[in-house]
Amino acid sequence: MREGAVRSALMRSQPGPAADRPADGARQAASSASTGPSRSGFDYESIPPGYYDHVFHRSRGAQSKWHHLKFERVTQEIASYARVLDIGCGPGTFVGSLDENHTTLGVDVSGQQVAYANLRYGSPERAFHHGTVGELPESVGEFDAVTAIELIEHLSPEDVKETLEAAVARLRPGGKLVVTTPNFGGIWPLVEWGLNSFGDVDYELQHTNKFTRSSLAVLITMLGLREATVGTYLGTAPFVASLGWRLADCLAEVERQFAEPRMGLLLVGTGIKPA
Repeated sequence: MREGAVRSALMRSQPGPAADRPADGARQAASSASTGPSRSGFDYESIPPGYYDHVFHRSRGAQSKWHHLKFERVTQEIASYARVLDIGCGPGTFVGSLDENHTTLGVDVSGQQVAYANLRYGSPERAFHHGTVGELPESVGEFDAVTAIELIEHLSPEDVKETLEAAVARLRPGGKLVVTTPNFGGIWPLVEWGLNSFGDVDYELQHTNKFTRSSLAVLITMLGLREATVGTYLGTAPFVASLGWRLADCLAEVERQFAEPRMGLLLVGTGIKPA
């Protein structure tokens, strides 16, 4: 699809900008209950608009480095795929991090995050849609790659199946699905306990679907994809970022070679849609 066509198709299918844009600065800073709690019991509209985008661009500390490193890995997976659909795009940070070689559509069920994404990153090459992937209009066409970054752990098994089947339906033949999620078959449960106990974010209600390397491989295979692979990535590097941003990068490079293939904190699963 030519540049800007995705955005044009969405504009024809959605309410005008005023419907998506926060009414004023107070709404930007406050949470909204427009969609209510998820099936997990956690209200994702309680996350302030753009929260994780601000964390990313802070470029200091463990939480920020975590997002930088995980996005770098996913970007490597889709480097040669031009048209990208990002499911669960949140405030649009990953979409905004991609270069001009990509035309990208982000989709998310949080209206306030999509509104922020449109204001912050919206362009002819970057469009955002409020809703589920299954609700996308047919006019947006097919995509070369679909990404779901740390999304499926927040969904029920039924919603995971529905979401990823809809994602695969949006892939062109030969297109690539990339899914990441915490590695509950490694030491992630211990890390999550520490984050819940001492961090600013509590994941107890959020992470309701816990994947291991084998269960993610089964999921990708059941989607009918070929060349299914599941690996691990991200080790301790983000947690030393408070001591030095470049130090964390150096440690990440060492871990990529020696530790991540066996004991990374995140899983990355990929598969190719058959022709």
